[in-house]
Amino acid sequence: MNTFMVKRSFLYTSVITVLCLAGCVNETYDMRMLSKQAHLSPTLALSAVKGDVSFSDMVKTSDTVIFDLNKLVILVFKKESVVDLKLSDFSKATIQRTATIDPSSYDLNLGDVLDHINGTIRFYNPSLKFNYTNSFPDPIKISLNVTAKGKTSSIALALAPFTLAKPILPAQEITSSFVIDKSNSNLPDLISLPPKSVDYSGTATITSTVKDNGEENNAIGANRLLGSLEIDVPLDLSLNNMQFKDTVNNFIKSDNGDNPLDPADFQLLRIKVFAKNGFPLGAALKMSLYDSVTKTIRSTVEATSLLNPAPVDVNGKANGVTETSTTIEFTKEFFSFVNKTDKIIFTITLNTTGTVPQEVKIYSDYRINFNAALVVKPEINFN
Repeated sequence: MNTFMVKRSFLYTSVITVLCLAGCVNETYDMRMLSKQAHLSPTLALSAVKGDVSFSDMVKTSDTVIFDLNKLVILVFKKESVVDLKLSDFSKATIQRTATIDPSSYDLNLGDVLDHINGTIRFYNPSLKFNYTNSFPDPIKISLNVTAKGKTSSIALALAPFTLAKPILPAQEITSSFVIDKSNSNLPDLISLPPKSVDYSGTATITSTVKDNGEENNAIGANRLLGSLEIDVPLDLSLNNMQFKDTVNNFIKSDNGDNPLDPADFQLLRIKVFAKNGFPLGAALKMSLYDSVTKTIRSTVEATSLLNPAPVDVNGKANGVTETSTTIEFTKEFFSFVNKTDKIIFTITLNTTGTVPQEVKIYSDYRINFNAALVVKPEINFN
């Protein structure tokens, strides 16, 4: 018996087994008539996947993802040792001394993700903290130049110079932070780019005070300024047709060119998805068979409303669930191109709640309940 007949026999045996054990069969057949009828075409509905998950089930807290006291999800990126200056790093001068903050770049390690996305994302309340420890007794003014680089453009932070807190005797040093946000910079535009990397440089200027005897007010111990950056990005955002697209090898294709899922074997093959979505995010899914030689999409199946977003209150927090029922149909045409293509392109499109996507907040206790079933109507010939 050749390989094709083995696969066809396996298919028939599997269908009969499912009929007996798991399927919901809409038609009734007299099994005594099989020798005369020699053909079956039952419609089977098979429960495939179901679940109930929250954001915190899918994404665990880490150095990069945290949940605040209200369960708001925040992304955190840190860069240590942005500034490390001693008195000897400053220029020689009587009143003002200047030191250079060496130019450097911070890679957010998002390059691979950003290469696969398109659309508009807006973060509304990001913050950047310049955390520092300062033991200089005189005022220090920082001029910080920050530029974010995205896929095709860049945005400057546009931050005015700011003065650091200084220690007050008998304290030898002070630890504090300066917060950069939408009130004093272009930070929301910079983070919403979104950036692959952040370049920074700048200067630090000491303005010396003079004692009554005419001497400069120099060191209290070993003067030093240590500084780091922390970027906090709460998931307080809006998404407008944000697409994630990825191309993978065609895992449906048979290695020897003989596809066991022959379209001739089915009148119908569908996936039905029912979901109760507590996230203020809607999702659409597209799956395309792609021929990389001719650079042609040969066939596509899609679910334009796989998930509809949950409603939100005036503060952007979800205050209910949205039920969605979606059918994804795999046609005979789709299966006919399975062995004629070498790649599959997956495209996921996300939008936040609202006809014009509005500001929403993502909390760790948001949940989604879903149930997926496979509906098939095979053609079974016994002759």
